[in-house]
Amino acid sequence: MRANPLVVKRNSGFTLVEMVLVIALTGVVGVLAATIVSNQMLGYIDTTRRANLTAKAQGALQLMARDLRNAIPFSIRISGNAIEWVPIQSYGRYRKFPTAGSGDTLDLSSPDTQFDVFGPMPTVAAGSQLVVANSPVLAAGFNLYQSPSSGGALPAGSHVVTSSAITVGSSGNSITLDIAHQFSQDSIASRFYLIDGAASYICNTTSGEINRFQNYPLQSSQPTNPSASPLSGAGAALLVDSVASCNFGYTAINQQYGLVTLELQLSQEGETVSMVRFIHVENRP
Repeated sequence: MRANPLVVKRNSGFTLVEMVLVIALTGVVGVLAATIVSNQMLGYIDTTRRANLTAKAQGALQLMARDLRNAIPFSIRISGNAIEWVPIQSYGRYRKFPTAGSGDTLDLSSPDTQFDVFGPMPTVAAGSQLVVANSPVLAAGFNLYQSPSSGGALPAGSHVVTSSAITVGSSGNSITLDIAHQFSQDSIASRFYLIDGAASYICNTTSGEINRFQNYPLQSSQPTNPSASPLSGAGAALLVDSVASCNFGYTAINQQYGLVTLELQLSQEGETVSMVRFIHVENRP
C-alpha cells in the first residue's frame, strides 16, 4: 500500500501590495466623495448668502421708497451719497372760500391765526409745523428749506412753512396758530401739511452702512455729515449694512411728479448683489 502524500494547508489572505492598493483606492473614493459633498455645501452656503443679501437690499429699498413717497412735495434733495426729504405727519384741506358768507378762510393777504378744515381733522402733534404750497423755486419764501421772504415777489415775512417758534394747534374743526403767520402762496388743491422736521438717508461705503436720521430742524444747506449738527443730534437708526456702493438721483418729470433713482450694491464674503429702484413721487402742492 502507498502512503498518502503529505497535505500542505495554505492560509488565504491579502498581500501587502493588495492592502496598499485598497487603501489608495479608498482614499481616492473618500477624496471624491468629500469634494462632491463640499462643493454642494459651498454652493448651498453661497446661495443662502446671495438670498440673504437680496432680501436685505430689497428690504432697504422698500423702506426708502415708502419714506420718499410720503415726502412733502418738492422737499426731496440729494447731495452725493445723502438723500433728504421732509416727512408728512398728517394733512388736510383748508377753507379757501366762505360758504354762504360764513366760515373761517385761510387769509393769504395778511398774517392769520386760524382757518377751518374740510373733512376729517388731522392729528396735530406737539412741535408740528404747518406747510402750504411748497414750491420747487429755491428762493426765500418759496421753498421750506429757505428763509422767509424779504419782500418783492412775495410779501415780506411770508413763507410756505410756519416758524418753529409758532405753536400749531386745533380747535373744533379749525387749525390754530398762537402767533399770526402769512403763507406766501396758495395751494391749488387747498392742501396743508403737518411736519416735524426733516429726515435723511446717509450712505457710508467706508463703514458699509446706510443710516436714517430724522426729526431735525430744516436747514438751508443739505446736511451730509452725521458727526456734525444737526444730524449729530437727530434720531438715528441703521437701515442696512454690507453696503459696497450706492447712488441716489432725482429727476423732475413735470410740475406734478418726480422720479427718484436708488442704486444699491451689497457685498459679503465674495458675494455681491446689485439692485436699482425707481420711485415715482407726487409733487402736487
